[in-house]
Amino acid sequence: MRKNKIIEKEENESFLKFLLMKEQKYQLFIFLALYLFMFLILSWLYPYPASISDSGSYVMAAFKNSPDTYRPFGYSRFLISVHNWSPSIHFLVFIQYFLSAISTLFLVFTVKYFFRPRNNIIFYLYAFFAILSPLILYLANSVLSDSLFTSLTLVWIGCGLWMIYSQKNLNRYLFYFFHLLSLFYLINVRYTGLAYLAVTLLIVLVSFYRRNLYICMILLVVPLFMVYGFYRDQKKKIYDLVHVNTFSGFSGWQLANNALNCVPYVELNPAKIRDEKVREFTRYVMEYDTLLIMRDKPSAKYMWDNKLPLKSYCFYESRKTNSPYIYQWNYLGENVYSKFGSYIIKKFPFLFARHYLLPNLGLVLLPKQDQIIRTFIPDKIPDNLLKGWFEFNDREKIYSRSRIFEKGFFLIPVSRLIIWIFVFAALAILILKRKLILWQTYQKAGFLLLIAFIAVYSAFSVYAGPFELRYIAPVHLAQISLIYIILNDAFITFKQPFSLKDRES
Repeated sequence: MRKNKIIEKEENESFLKFLLMKEQKYQLFIFLALYLFMFLILSWLYPYPASISDSGSYVMAAFKNSPDTYRPFGYSRFLISVHNWSPSIHFLVFIQYFLSAISTLFLVFTVKYFFRPRNNIIFYLYAFFAILSPLILYLANSVLSDSLFTSLTLVWIGCGLWMIYSQKNLNRYLFYFFHLLSLFYLINVRYTGLAYLAVTLLIVLVSFYRRNLYICMILLVVPLFMVYGFYRDQKKKIYDLVHVNTFSGFSGWQLANNALNCVPYVELNPAKIRDEKVREFTRYVMEYDTLLIMRDKPSAKYMWDNKLPLKSYCFYESRKTNSPYIYQWNYLGENVYSKFGSYIIKKFPFLFARHYLLPNLGLVLLPKQDQIIRTFIPDKIPDNLLKGWFEFNDREKIYSRSRIFEKGFFLIPVSRLIIWIFVFAALAILILKRKLILWQTYQKAGFLLLIAFIAVYSAFSVYAGPFELRYIAPVHLAQISLIYIILNDAFITFKQPFSLKDRES
């Protein structure tokens, strides 16, 4: 009876009341001060944000207030919103940094609320690695969608945890709404967000199926319709722009790029390919003797090098049909490259796994390549956009005072591998100590949510394209949270969970 009253007291304690307790207020003050200190240090070392070629495309789309056919418009719309407040490039960095800090603290204290610390040292280590991630901090200081996408991911995870936990229907529906809203923005910022749908459906099922099966079924259908509506709307936008019926020509290019990583190791016979255009492109591919450009890791170079088949054939078709490059880019991606990639993968699944999937899995565990952190490049946003969008004066130029991230780059991939090792070690400890760890139902469900998200995101990343270091950012805090949750409870030697009084004492 006493145990049930304690659990009920914990579950009825509001998150706001929890944050206003002396311990949390003290920690919030420390963490916010740490964020401010790191922001000042980072801004001094790198007065201007980092960028790559994608950065210029995002800014150009925002400048024209028109989507392109390469990527979703969400980040460019975000740039427009920030620009309405201030055109300063420094203000953009501040907003990204602020959103990163708030979303990180939201998830950190949400996890603390659901899994109260047995030992404050463990919690402070958890918060330290969550906040002081060089990768997350650096990405906030870049003109790329990665930081915003990561921040939205943390909000999406946090709302999912609260949806599982909430006992009152109003609160549960409220977090359901914010969870779907964050999913909608995630998909608009990066198509990777589509992979989140599977986890969202799992969260909704766990949160509502015991309460009312019919309502649960309705709530499961809503995100499906939302994603389908986005898909239809995106196809219409692309068709209006280039008159090609495709959701994203980029996906076809990516699929062909991935397949080309294993083409040097397979025996192609174009005569067996039914589609005439795919057969013609396959013959075109076989004429190249420069396909084997990366022997030790998958490469995205097949998509961007003008001397390799994908771009070369696109230029060839553009000249042959006297059609714009952008039209051919989307047409070939949808009607030729996607079919070519699918043919290679289905025809040679084991070779594709050996020469692309397994090496790419290695990059997920030890991400050795990255465009944005390895080298600070100051000229990837054209001068006309710096002046026209960010209102640079004639003398103002992008520069940095330090090369600390470049010189210490090798440490970041190693740290990512160490985190994975800790994740797997923590899971092994959980299996060994499972009989001693007594979690409430919502704690088990929340833990499984983190496991599902890490697994789905990692599997999608292995298949989607050659992995870069910055792509690991969205799962960083989920990994750290998983380690904290297990280690926090793994070494208890009694069979009853701590009571609230025990924890406070």
